[in-house]
Amino acid sequence: MLKALRFWIEVFDVAKADRGHWVLTPFGEAIFGPSGYDRYLERVETQWLMQWKVTSEPERPLFVWRHVFFRRNRPDFTRTELLGELHRESRLAGYEHSDVTLKQHIDVFLRSYLSTAHDGAPEDAFDGPLIELSLIRQAGRRPSEDGRHEPAYALTARGRAPARVVEYAILEFWSRRRTDETVLTLHDLVFAEGSPGATFRVQEDQIRAHVLDSKNYSFRISGGAGAVHRETPSPGGNLAGLYGKKRI
Repeated sequence: MLKALRFWIEVFDVAKADRGHWVLTPFGEAIFGPSGYDRYLERVETQWLMQWKVTSEPERPLFVWRHVFFRRNRPDFTRTELLGELHRESRLAGYEHSDVTLKQHIDVFLRSYLSTAHDGAPEDAFDGPLIELSLIRQAGRRPSEDGRHEPAYALTARGRAPARVVEYAILEFWSRRRTDETVLTLHDLVFAEGSPGATFRVQEDQIRAHVLDSKNYSFRISGGAGAVHRETPSPGGNLAGLYGKKRI
């Protein structure tokens, strides 16, 4: 349990090990520190930020998260389908993960987004902070290759990320994945690995409307699509701008 807790604290960028001690990261201090913006995880903005952190990390992405949000062509899947896809991707990357390992990863992924309330879990079981975002839903049942009918799941865009969170994510994506560049294509913001559009399930027209309203960059039509321009490279996301000056 303690090992799992440490893992998720690092994945959500809340704290890290430092010379034998655990210390809050700058992000963790800003959100959960003594004067943090949302010390008790009460604001929906924080839940969306946690989705951003767990999904878009460029250095050490979580295997299942990266595959489901960025590398699949279809939004719907079953456990069996996903297991087969992960085995193929694992082999392409030079690994041989066992069925047990990958099934555990799939279980963790699904339980991160689907409530345990109707899944036979104990009454005092805690649901995670990502469930209320409604990014994954149950989508009935369908037959697998062996003829068994099993539950299907689908990515959905029912949850709408707040504009300030989208703005933060655009500037973070720009800073971390397009370092030193002053131009981004709209396609990158919507579909690229680690992009705000793919991470939050925001549609292209919504991203377009957002960048047209932003004062942090300008939008220009280019080649029938569009590109976003800044005078200087992105400095990264601004939590003060996201939450405002008031702290809980």
